[in-house]
Amino acid sequence: MRWLFWLLAAVLLSGYEVSITNINGDVVTLDKYVKKGVSGVVLCPFEGKHIICAKAVTYGKKAKLKVYDNLKNEAFALPVVLPKKGDKILLAKNYNRILIIAPNQYLYLKTKENYKNAIIINPDNFAAFLEDIPTREEFINFAKKMDIGRYVFVLDKIYEVDADSFYAIKKYGKNSQKFKEMFFTTYPKFDINDKNMIAYYKSLIKE
Repeated sequence: MRWLFWLLAAVLLSGYEVSITNINGDVVTLDKYVKKGVSGVVLCPFEGKHIICAKAVTYGKKAKLKVYDNLKNEAFALPVVLPKKGDKILLAKNYNRILIIAPNQYLYLKTKENYKNAIIINPDNFAAFLEDIPTREEFINFAKKMDIGRYVFVLDKIYEVDADSFYAIKKYGKNSQKFKEMFFTTYPKFDINDKNMIAYYKSLIKE
């Protein structure tokens, strides 16, 4: 069971907790209001410890539960433990790990200055993962592989996006520069065929 405890220790490196006060199927009530779209993991007691037993996406004082599917090694399986009243949800885990999607190097570096206390994932890593313009599912799957908590999209404004739910959790600033490539990367470029990348990325983001 050592791997379970390591997994829990890893997610506790960042985030904050709320408690489940009621549960009705896959919808739970929380003890605090939380911004819509913030994702997290449910921590359930098991043999004197706590393990991850589900994922959750919040909307106000409610959250919707989902199956936890972030294990890197599919040979392992979590014990069957169901969330219940009183369990904790660890929200915004890995929010200190971000990937910036920007039109060019200048805006990438300028945006990076806003996140000096965060761990910035190199966009080259994401480009190497892709075969074409990324879908929402590819963004989410890459975030699972790299433990990314937030994507920061530099579009008409800056959108901070929860990497699991893909809801915009914050918007700020303004930008008028367009994408001439998929996003800033030093990796060999993909042809976007004059695609409006700002409109495309905005279509992926939930609000």
